[in-house]
Amino acid sequence: MFSTFHGIEIGKKGIMANRAGMDNVGHNLDNVANPAHSRQRVNLQTFVPIYDPSASRVETPGQIGTGVVVESIQRIRDQAIDDRINFEKGGLGFWDAKKQFLHQIEMIYNEPGDSNLRTAMDAYWESWQKVTADPAERASRVELIERSKSLTNLINHNFRSLYDLRSNANALVEQRIGTINHLASEIAHLNSQIVKSEAVGDNPNDLYDRRDDLIDRLAKIVDIRVERTNRFEAVIFLGSENLVQGGKFNPIYGVGNAANDGFVDVRWADGRLVRLGNGELAGLISARDDDIKSAIDNLNSLSTNLIDSTNEIHRDGFGLNGTTNNNFFKEVPLSPFANADYDFNNDGVPDGTAIFRVSGTERLSPDTLIGSDGVLDFGANTPGGAAIVVEYNASDTINDVINRINRSDAEVSAYLNHKGQLGFKSRFPSDARHPEFVLRHLEDSGNLLVGIAGILAQSGPDGAFDYQNLGDIDKFSVPEYNIAFAPKRNPGGWIAVDDIILANPDNIAAAGGTDTTGDGKPDRISGYGDNRNALRIAELRHKKVMIESQSTFGEYFKAMVGNVGTRSESAEVNMNKNNAVVESLVNLRKQISGVNVDEELTKMLMYQHAYNASARVVSTFDRMLEVLMRMGA
Repeated sequence: MFSTFHGIEIGKKGIMANRAGMDNVGHNLDNVANPAHSRQRVNLQTFVPIYDPSASRVETPGQIGTGVVVESIQRIRDQAIDDRINFEKGGLGFWDAKKQFLHQIEMIYNEPGDSNLRTAMDAYWESWQKVTADPAERASRVELIERSKSLTNLINHNFRSLYDLRSNANALVEQRIGTINHLASEIAHLNSQIVKSEAVGDNPNDLYDRRDDLIDRLAKIVDIRVERTNRFEAVIFLGSENLVQGGKFNPIYGVGNAANDGFVDVRWADGRLVRLGNGELAGLISARDDDIKSAIDNLNSLSTNLIDSTNEIHRDGFGLNGTTNNNFFKEVPLSPFANADYDFNNDGVPDGTAIFRVSGTERLSPDTLIGSDGVLDFGANTPGGAAIVVEYNASDTINDVINRINRSDAEVSAYLNHKGQLGFKSRFPSDARHPEFVLRHLEDSGNLLVGIAGILAQSGPDGAFDYQNLGDIDKFSVPEYNIAFAPKRNPGGWIAVDDIILANPDNIAAAGGTDTTGDGKPDRISGYGDNRNALRIAELRHKKVMIESQSTFGEYFKAMVGNVGTRSESAEVNMNKNNAVVESLVNLRKQISGVNVDEELTKMLMYQHAYNASARVVSTFDRMLEVLMRMGA
C-alpha cells in the first residue's frame, strides 16, 4: 500500500531538489568575477521507484515514482586543459623573468643615446689624439685626465648597476623559493581536507577550485607536473621528485654558493640540486647567472684589456718631467705577493700562480720563420679534460702560429706587442671552475717559446708554466715588466686613473724613448716634444685589442650591446608566443568552466517555476488530506 503522505513526500523532494538548484545558481552568480571559480552544475535524478521487482511486490499497475533527488553537484572542469595551461605557464614565467632583467640591462647601457660608455670611450680616444698633436701642451693633458676619469667613473657606475641588478635577481630567487614552499604547504593542507570530504561522500568542489588556483600560481613560478591517478592523493612533481604528495610536502631551500658570489642555488633538504626546468624561478636564475653575469664579465674583460694594453705601452714612455715606467690606469693585482703566488682554493695557503699576460724578450716580425717543429700545450679548458695543443713547423711564420693559436679552442690570445715581442694573454674561461684572467698552462716541446720568443726558460714538461704550481713565475725567462699579474676580481668595479697621473699631468708618458742598455726597456727620452708613445696608445682605438673576440674596443662594446639586444628580443618573442598560447587556453577553459550569466538566469527561472510547482503539489495534497481527515471525523 502507498503511504497516505506519499504525495507530500514527492512534493517535498521536489522543493528540496529545486532549492538546491537555486542555491547553486546563486553560488555561480556570486562568483562570476572570480577567475578561480569553476561553474558547478546540479545533477538531478529520479528517486528509487515503488516497487522493486520481486515475488512479494504488491500488485500494482506499475512502478510508481517517488520524486526527484540531487544526485551530485558537479564541477565543470577539463583537467587536460589545466595540465596544458600549467605547462605553457612555465615557459611564460621563464621568458617573462628574463625579459624584465634584459630590459634593465639595456637601460644601463643606454644605447642608443648620448650619455653612455660608447660616447665616453670615443671622448677618451679623442683626448689621446689631442695629446699627440701637441704633447708639450698641458691643457690637452688635463683634458685627457678628466675624460679618462669620466670613462672610468661610468664603467664603475655600470658595474655597480649590473651587480645590484644581479643581487636583486638573487633576492627574487630567494623570495620565489619561499612562495613555492608556501603554495606547496597550502596544497598539501587542501589535499588532506579534500580526502576527508571525499571519504564521507562529498564533492568538495570549492576546495578543488582553491587547489587548482594554487597549482596555477605554482606552475608559473616553477615547472611542475600534477599526477591525479591516485584518487586518495594528488602528487605534484618538481623534476622527478615529489614536491607535494597527499598531505605532505618536501620544502626546497636557497643555499649560498661561495663559487658564485654567495648567490643561492636551489636544493632539496638533502643537498641535491633541484631540477627546475621552466618557470619564473628558472628564468630568474638564468637572468642572474647567464644574462647579467655575462654583461658583468664583458665589462670586466673590457676594463682588464683597457688597463693592460694602455699600461703596457705607457710604461715604456716618458713624461714631460722625464719620469718613466708609470702606469696610466691603476693596477690592483689578484696576488698580494711579488711572485704572483695566490690561494685559489681559499684555504689560507697559496697554491698557484696568478698571471694574466707574459711577453717575450726577443723582437720579432710577423714574417719571422720559426725554423723548427714543435707543439704548444695550453692545458685543458675543463678540469680533467683533454689539453688544447697547437702544432707548428719550420716553414711557419710567427703570424701563422699566432693565427693558429687565436683560432683554436685554447683560451689564450697570442699577439705581437708594440715592441715586436710575442705575448700571451688569458681569455675569459668558458668553465666557471677556472679562475678569471689567469694564464693556466704554457708549454713548448720545441724552441719557439724558448730560443725564438724568449718566454720560457726551458722546453718540455719540466719547463712548462702551470698556474696550479707555486712559484711558477720562475719558469719564465723574462724581466718583471714583461709580466702582468692577474687583476683583482671585477676590475670593472675598481678601474681608475692611476694616482701618479692624477697628481701631475706631466707624468703622462707621451714621449717615446730609446734602449741604450740593450735590455729591451727604453731608458732615454727621445725628446719632450716627441709623441710616439701617445700615438701608440691612441692607435689602440683601431687595433683588435679585445682578446675575447679579436676586435677593437668599439667593436667589442657594440657586440656587448647587440648581444643584450638580441637576447632581449628573443625573450620578448618567446614570452609573447607563450602568452598567446596561455591566453588561448585560458579562454577555452572559461568557455567550459566559466559562469555564463544568461545561462544561469535561465536556470534560475526554471528552478523557480519547478520549486513553485512542487510547493503547489504539497499544498494540494495537504488539502486532500484535510478532506480525508474530516470524512474520518
